[in-house]
Amino acid sequence: MTDSEVLWRDEDLGQIISRSSEPTEQTLSILDATVWGSRDTRYRILGIGEKLARMRDPSFFVLAENGVEQCVFVLDHCIKHIGGQPCGAYHFVMAATLPDRRDQGFATRMIDVIRPYAEKTVGRPGFGFAYVEATTEISLKLSEHTGHAVEADVPLQLFSRLKPRLSSSVGTIHQDEHQGILLGLKQLYADHELADFDLSFFPGETRVFRRNKEITASAQAEILNWQIVSMPGLSGRLLLDALPSIPGWNRILDLQDLKVVRFGNIYFQEGRAADFFSLAEACLAENKTRVGLVMLDKRSRVLRALKQAGGFGLLSRAMAGSAKLRIDTVFMDDDLLTALRTKPLLISPADVF
Repeated sequence: MTDSEVLWRDEDLGQIISRSSEPTEQTLSILDATVWGSRDTRYRILGIGEKLARMRDPSFFVLAENGVEQCVFVLDHCIKHIGGQPCGAYHFVMAATLPDRRDQGFATRMIDVIRPYAEKTVGRPGFGFAYVEATTEISLKLSEHTGHAVEADVPLQLFSRLKPRLSSSVGTIHQDEHQGILLGLKQLYADHELADFDLSFFPGETRVFRRNKEITASAQAEILNWQIVSMPGLSGRLLLDALPSIPGWNRILDLQDLKVVRFGNIYFQEGRAADFFSLAEACLAENKTRVGLVMLDKRSRVLRALKQAGGFGLLSRAMAGSAKLRIDTVFMDDDLLTALRTKPLLISPADVF
């Protein structure tokens, strides 16, 4: 049983909006069947239940009509730091509506109910945030309806290797190395806001690159599992339609069951950004895939250093994309708001996609 609470009811329409901390089977079915993205790359998320289980303090908001779920919003409560101060936040993770009930105002009605709930429970100061793909019209529409005070550009930077290789220099992190990596992350991203390293650093997912037994680079590696439905341009049509007909191609790149390694909490010593690419390639080989994803604020000096240090691979051009990180603040003073607007923002590996 889930801890469901009713937030809104319309007896005439037979509709209710409720919140619970666990998804129902109907909720999982709706999210499983949803095609995400829009004009550019479109995809389904495989293993949605495992992905949702990574959330920190989830809320599942559901609009049901006569007992049948029609629209689902997923939010995750968390703590981020701005100007060194902890702030409560809600991450708007995803939203989906049954295909035959879209464009009937359900999502707007949900926002009008969820927003006051979030403002009441987020804390002071607090904020809500969402990553919105730049070409996804419905997400942009919902974001505009919610409103936002801060916006940052986040390139969806793919990393690919056709034949990734393992490396003897890459391995797991040792217990006595945890604090050193945490300190290194805090120093590398000292000019970023929204830090949450103490909560988002997962040693079990962390791989390190060593030179002479010294860690020069590290990153967390999380597997995203997608089924690609469509891709833009000639290269997209080739990858989806033509190349899969070549015998053995799907063993190289299966877009119907595409595993993507999402790299988070990326660390490297000064002048050692290239070591991240060796680490990333080994992570691809370890997970038997050829595609990785890096998400950093466009203004981040960490992203600039990576672009200067090495190549991200051919697939990064075929599937190039970007997202907007949009933030809506609650009872936030001008100093904190200015910090959010002027500094690069950290994209946490604890933020579920």
